[in-house]
Amino acid sequence: SQEPVQFDYQLTAVAENDRSSGFNQSVPGMGTMFVMFTILGSMALLIREREQWTLQRLVVMPVRRGEIIGGKILAYFTLGMIQYAVVFAVGLAFGMDFGNNWLGILLIAMSFSLAATALTFAVATRLRSQGQASQLTTLLALALASIGGAWWPLEIVPDFMKVIGHISPVAWAMDGFQDILFYDRGLIDVLPEVGILLLIAGALFVVGIM
Repeated sequence: SQEPVQFDYQLTAVAENDRSSGFNQSVPGMGTMFVMFTILGSMALLIREREQWTLQRLVVMPVRRGEIIGGKILAYFTLGMIQYAVVFAVGLAFGMDFGNNWLGILLIAMSFSLAATALTFAVATRLRSQGQASQLTTLLALALASIGGAWWPLEIVPDFMKVIGHISPVAWAMDGFQDILFYDRGLIDVLPEVGILLLIAGALFVVGIM
């Protein structure tokens, strides 16, 4: 009879960027996509206000237009932050490790929510019906999430797709989240992504508010 086959094996440490069984990718990715859905869904509300003359009545009241616009921006921004809080709370419940850089995570979430709010204002002013707004909400949210790395890390796609993906603000948010959650980087390391998201928000707010 033949002797049993013998083999040697060696255990190696798990790679640092393979932690948490994919939660470090899926939790911020799904959170960012749902924030897009939540805030972009407000486009229909803005159009409904115009159709029902609610906005026109607000304008003729003794309230500054800046206060009206600022109130709406704050409301939609807050909705985005609540959405992030819900998804991240689910991640915590499943034992996800968010590391120690909570301030960096907060800044990324805030800057992306602001950029999504600005995109909502920029697009909604060019739509004419709630039906258009509803359809465009789904199209924009899914398209920007997919090419921006919310569904899978941009590290696995070809270089030209990485360039195209960074047209989406989702990509910059995901870059910041991955710097913290995968590589344990500090606050200074994610400031470039935060700055770019704020620039995107500023440019879109100019378009929308005008």
